[in-house]
Formats: sequence, structure tokens, C-alpha cells
Amino acid sequence: MSLLLTCDTGGWKTPTRLRDRLAPAEDFSGLQVAEPDLIPTTISLPTDRLSRRGVDREAYFAARKLAHHGGSELICNEFRSDLVDVGRSLHHRDLFPPQVRALPVETRDAIIEEIYHPYRNRVQQRIAELLQTWSYVVHLSVRTFDAKTTGGDWQRGDLGLLYDPARKDELDWCLDLFDELFASVRELKVRRNHPHRGTNDSLTKSMRAEFPPDRYLGVELTLNRAWVSRPVIRREKVLERIGRCIGRLANASIERAA
Repeated sequence: MSLLLTCDTGGWKTPTRLRDRLAPAEDFSGLQVAEPDLIPTTISLPTDRLSRRGVDREAYFAARKLAHHGGSELICNEFRSDLVDVGRSLHHRDLFPPQVRALPVETRDAIIEEIYHPYRNRVQQRIAELLQTWSYVVHLSVRTFDAKTTGGDWQRGDLGLLYDPARKDELDWCLDLFDELFASVRELKVRRNHPHRGTNDSLTKSMRAEFPPDRYLGVELTLNRAWVSRPVIRREKVLERIGRCIGRLANASIERAA
């Protein structure tokens, strides 16, 4: 098997072609980006880190750590997620945030052309390329979720594994990863299909329609911002252990296949 990690929401750039049409990033998300073409070490986050606002630096940070420690290839959307959610289908009501929905249709079409299609095509093409070499691909889409529900209650989970329970291989793989995480990262409460169902609209759901269930396993790995937004050493150690769990499971699958 081959392992591929993606991150839909960690980008920080504005397409050059669209910079004269769009307001600066801080007007959309409350984030200030001093140099849009640099890795976002210069982004100053809002005081409230419990909810994602535009550029999801935590997802980007976590995806890089998980890919490094899990020995996986990583594809990130490098453009601002406060312009378009590349994980949504074109018909989804939350494809654009409210500020962007108010822009002229020509600008929204340009955002789709410059950001949405290139990223999704890149992910789909890479999966197809990996399947030419490997028997199947496990695709982990890394995201964060708000620490509180819309009703103001604290979320009852630290890490979610979102999958389609009707696809047996996805279910089995997630159960194996669940066991690995339980043994190695006991301080995290891991929940399956939390904070929402793995069959909801997402990039992994779209990819399931493109590849057969015995060759493509699409799983969203979601992290609670209550802990992943804390810039402390313990966060890095926990992400390292999660990444190593993913890597061990991937290597074990390769050994069984051999």
C-alpha cells in the first residue's frame, strides 16, 4: 500500500492573478500575513484559537508533522481557505464563505479556476499515479475542528477518524489505527466518525467516487483545536506519536502484502 496525506485548509497565499480583485487577508479572516509567499511563520493568530478563522495554520503544522513522522508524501493547498473550501463539492452551500459569496461571479469563477480545480486535480492525479505502483492507497485528509459545538458545548473528542462504514477496507483500517492510537496516545480521546460522519461532503468522499473501494481508502483525520492550537512541546510529541502510529500501520500493511 501507499500512504498519502493532504491538507485542504492550511494555505496562506493569494493567487497573483487575483490580488488586485481581493481584499487583504486580514479583511477576510482577521489574520495578518506580512509576506504571502513565505511559509506562514509571520501569521499572527486571533486571540481565540478555539475556532478556525480562514488560514488554518494548525492543520498545516499538524499535517507536516504527521507526514514527516509517518513517512508519507504530503500535498497541501497553498492558497487561503478563506477564499474557497477545496474540500467541498461545487454545489455545497459552504463552498465559499459569506464574504466571498458577495463578490462578483467572475471573481468567484476565477477563484475556482485558480485554486479549487488545480488542487483537487493534483490530488486525484497523484492517487492515480500511486495506484500504478501500489495495490491500494490510503489517503488521510488532515483538518482541525472547533473546540466547541455551535451550541457552545465542548467537543467530546480530541481526534476523529472519519470514514465510510460501508467500505469494509476503510472500516478495518480505521479500527486498526484506533487500536494503535489507544496503545500509544492514551491521553487523547479518539472517536470514530466525529465530529461528523465520514460520508459527509468532503474531498475523500469525492475521491471515493473516482476509485474502487478495494484500491482507495479515504479517511479524514480531524484534530480538536483545544489541544492542537497550543504551541507547546507536548503538542509536538503527541503529533510525533500519532505520525508513528500511522507509519507503523502503513509498514505493517506493506509487510503483509509482501
